[in-house]
Amino acid sequence: MKSVVLERICPALDRVGWWLAVVAMAEVVAIIAVQIYEVVARYVFNAPTLWGSDIAFMTNGTLFLLGAAYTLRQGAHIRIDFLASRLPLRARHAIDVVFYVVIFLPLLWFVGSASGVKAWSAYVKGELETMSAWEPLVWPFYTGMTIGLAGLALQVISETLRHAVGIVDPVAVPPPGTTDPTTHATA
Repeated sequence: MKSVVLERICPALDRVGWWLAVVAMAEVVAIIAVQIYEVVARYVFNAPTLWGSDIAFMTNGTLFLLGAAYTLRQGAHIRIDFLASRLPLRARHAIDVVFYVVIFLPLLWFVGSASGVKAWSAYVKGELETMSAWEPLVWPFYTGMTIGLAGLALQVISETLRHAVGIVDPVAVPPPGTTDPTTHATA
């Protein structure tokens, strides 16, 4: 069972986060291109766009959520573990499992489902961003946020499975907060 989880299930879930990170990286390129276009249009041709700041705002808002799953997998989220790092490895894995199952997954479910409902409602109603002169449709922005939250939830499931295996066999997976298998400590 341990090998199925670590060799098939977790890598499959990790790939979702990786692909979302690729989309986020493409969004960074898009933001740069939009901002360059806006600067040239404004200062060279004296013709600023109506849409430049809206595209940058919406793209920037989604790229952070789209990259969240990959960031979690890389162990790059901020961790406050000054006490947990002193505990045995099994206990550290157990703390992460409890945190993910009791707090993080329910929170992601609540926020993600609310985001999904908001995205669907905005799509059905044809909701526009009224704080903008351009007034773009907002459902793509909300949908990007929902997809990012769903990807993060899948990565949390993957990390939960890894830590569950780590409770049984502490040296089978990297310690919490790392992805480097050479940093294994004794149980």
